[in-house]
Amino acid sequence: MPGAFDDDPTETALRPKGLLGGGVSSVLQEAHVVVRAPVGTTLESIPAPRPPAGEGELTPDEEKAFEACKAGVDNLHKAFWIAGKSLETMAAGNLHRNSGHPNFADFVRYTWDISESQVYRLIDEWRIGEALSQLGWHPRESQVRELTDIKASAGDKAAVAVYDAVARTGKRVTANLLKDVTRRLPPLTPDATQAEIGQMVRGILTPPPAREVAAESKPESAATAGTDAERSLSSVMAGPEGPVHNITTVGGQENSPIGESGSRASNPNGSARNSADLDRLNEALALLREAERGLSKPAVRRAIEAEPAAAATVLSEIDSTLNKIGRTVAVRRPE
Repeated sequence: MPGAFDDDPTETALRPKGLLGGGVSSVLQEAHVVVRAPVGTTLESIPAPRPPAGEGELTPDEEKAFEACKAGVDNLHKAFWIAGKSLETMAAGNLHRNSGHPNFADFVRYTWDISESQVYRLIDEWRIGEALSQLGWHPRESQVRELTDIKASAGDKAAVAVYDAVARTGKRVTANLLKDVTRRLPPLTPDATQAEIGQMVRGILTPPPAREVAAESKPESAATAGTDAERSLSSVMAGPEGPVHNITTVGGQENSPIGESGSRASNPNGSARNSADLDRLNEALALLREAERGLSKPAVRRAIEAEPAAAATVLSEIDSTLNKIGRTVAVRRPE
């Protein structure tokens, strides 16, 4: 039987619309009867983390907050993000100060048998879980745990975008699948857009044939659907947006988020030689993209730690090759 933080192989996957649809909000709009959830069972019923009101007895408001947070952690098996917010609120307000356990980690371990490392992991992950639940997904903590590297380098919004993009491919989301995707993604930054992240994830999970990669025009998801994705995610996670080109553009059009080839067809009257040269460029571009998907900073660091000398030689060759390619393609382009 899977634990609270593991994938459940028997769980029937729900198919909300995610970033591109209304998610939970659209479902709630169809409800005719509003039932108030018990305190501690929804994120809204957990008070926001704040400093303690004093050093002595808990105030009435603190008592209510304490009870709500304890109920929230009791629901750990249902929604880890509610437990995470509950833990942060209790820790931030020192609400456990009259429990007989001055140390918060000791209080949590005694009350719920949750380790200190698990406590801070839940605190670190609850905002991602909240955002995904508002989009209609039902992530498990073991799955969000695989997004910690993305969160650390690019923030919560990027982590949410990765999960959402994986879920919208139609594949069953598991911790192992997310681990594989994050390993193969190029390094992300906080400025990465949801359209870019979604396109990269789809390239990993459903890569088209090499010839089609270079010949296809900019996908609708990056142009139109990507705009909707940005708007939906912004509604559940606050933060500035901004386009960034995370993948090196090789002859790509200016408005393509990852430097894909433009949609303009080649000259039908061109010579066979010109067609062969264009095919060569397309093949080179496809190979470069495939090579990029197979690299990640953690993999490079592990290679350097394992065999410093050999890794340094290979990295120097990669730098040299990329410089040569850059000089080769540095020609005058049509305006």
